[in-house]
Amino acid sequence: MATPEPPAVPVEPIVAELQDRVRNRLRVELLQHGASPSLEDPEVFAQVEAMLREATHRTANRALLLHEYLGDPATWRLEPALKLGSHRGAFASSLLIGLKRRVLLPALRWFFEYTHDNFVRQQRVNQVLFAVVQELAIQNAELRRDLERIRKA
Repeated sequence: MATPEPPAVPVEPIVAELQDRVRNRLRVELLQHGASPSLEDPEVFAQVEAMLREATHRTANRALLLHEYLGDPATWRLEPALKLGSHRGAFASSLLIGLKRRVLLPALRWFFEYTHDNFVRQQRVNQVLFAVVQELAIQNAELRRDLERIRKA
């Protein structure tokens, strides 16, 4: 005798309701902490959230135009690498680098590890802000285009 299949439960409406609850709770919390009164409108909040979510997704894909205008990434990207080197001759250089590795490196390793996490977080924030600026520029250009069409009509 076969056991009856349990009834299928539609998941999408439940997930959508949970997302709405979380979104409303976040909106209320932000308003309590002094966010812009414009966020009182749930539609405005949803649009802002969607733009930020899209910007965050765009940074993962590295589809940012601003990177092209900033030039060489070495000049603007945070590189928290600990490099030891010397500009002196070969013998003096190897002696100094050895001294740095045995004395200075252990003393500074804790500082490097502490700051490295901060650099990584700052790089992530910078990427998201680049994406938000790009999205705002796109929306501004589209609004200007639409306004020009309306003026010509």
